[in-house]
Amino acid sequence: MPFHEHHETDSETENAGGSESYAPAAFVGENYDKQAVFPRVKERDPYRRLGIDAEASYEEVQDARNYLVDTYRGHSAGVESIEAAFDRIIQDKLNTRKKAKGLRLARKKERDPNYVPPFLERLKSQFERPDDQTIVRRAVIFSIMAGWAIVQSTSSGPAFQMAISFGLTVYFLHEKRGKNKDLLGKAFVNAFVALVLGWLVGSIFPVYIPIFPSAWGPELILSLFSFVAFFVFATFLK
Repeated sequence: MPFHEHHETDSETENAGGSESYAPAAFVGENYDKQAVFPRVKERDPYRRLGIDAEASYEEVQDARNYLVDTYRGHSAGVESIEAAFDRIIQDKLNTRKKAKGLRLARKKERDPNYVPPFLERLKSQFERPDDQTIVRRAVIFSIMAGWAIVQSTSSGPAFQMAISFGLTVYFLHEKRGKNKDLLGKAFVNAFVALVLGWLVGSIFPVYIPIFPSAWGPELILSLFSFVAFFVFATFLK
């Protein structure tokens, strides 16, 4: 049953021991008191400021906000206070919903030891395991590229071997997808992603795990990680 807003002093509100109720904004219309002052501007609790319970639904929060803004539209400080309380409540409910979602996921993990997060499921669906012969052949090819780059590192950089590996990755992906011309661009993009991913990992890994010979320059180390990324994409990416 809707309540009608009545104006009261701060002391009267405190003596009442509760929050001021609200009525739907539709009951206010144009017949509002331009001199009306929102009495709970300094109320810290956003729910009490809007005159609602902490368990109020989003619709109830929205109705309370609309009603109060319409009622006290002539009091700018009051409108700002109402809007601030509304924003705090909405943010609080969003945070509560996120926490509840996290708890549901945690409980789901406890119930199902084989649970995989959705984003990992999507990532996993982009890869597939080919036959062993294909894996061995691709591993040998990219190992040769890596070994060649190491041998040539004293005289030249690994740019040539990287270019060949990039081209091989594009070729293998394009071949796997039926040599569809419409998918050739996608193969180039995938090869470029593999290159960037290899360089990113290669720039971080040696910093925390310095296992490479000091004679190997940064360019060679980065290329080795790129060869691994090329192998993974060319072999397992759908």
